Amino acid sequence: MAGLEEELASEGISFVGGTDPADNTLAPPSVIPDDPSVGAVVVGLDTSINYTKLSKAFRYLHSDPSVVFLATNDDSTYPSASGLLPGAGSILAPLRYALGPTRPPLSLGKPSVSMLDAIKAKHDFDPARTLMIGDRLNTDIQFGKAGGLSTLLVLTGIAKEADLDGSDVVPDYITASIGDLIAVGKPPA
Repeated sequence: MAGLEEELASEGISFVGGTDPADNTLAPPSVIPDDPSVGAVVVGLDTSINYTKLSKAFRYLHSDPSVVFLATNDDSTYPSASGLLPGAGSILAPLRYALGPTRPPLSLGKPSVSMLDAIKAKHDFDPARTLMIGDRLNTDIQFGKAGGLSTLLVLTGIAKEADLDGSDVVPDYITASIGDLIAVGKPPA
């Protein structure tokens, strides 16, 4: 989607596919030529996913073992005003299945420590004084725990309090809503 393209462009990384109108078609591709300029396939949430995009990604990954397989994240769902919808992990699933277990993607998003390493490389912060706030146990809270951060689970998204029963991932703090937090200290003048 456009957001991922903007991020890649801001880092000086060229890309093909994505929002390109040639790839946003329902007609299956008749021929997918090799493209030696493709060094990685990055899969993220794509609300315009189609067979053409999946076919090209598969061909690049299947025909050239040196092409890196990256996932922005593997969230199965994401919350929307309409309720839960398929997340980036659901978009990733057809490629994972087609490529098989010997060609798994490297997930760059939460809970991967790669993401925290990238954040630390750009921003100076003290993990001991940092709070990871999120609504998923298996991504947000696990990410914070793996990075040595304190964690706050907000119950307005994916996770519910009942999900904590028997979970290996336990947040340091829980709140029903981020709006429940209040500032403590000297009031503004």
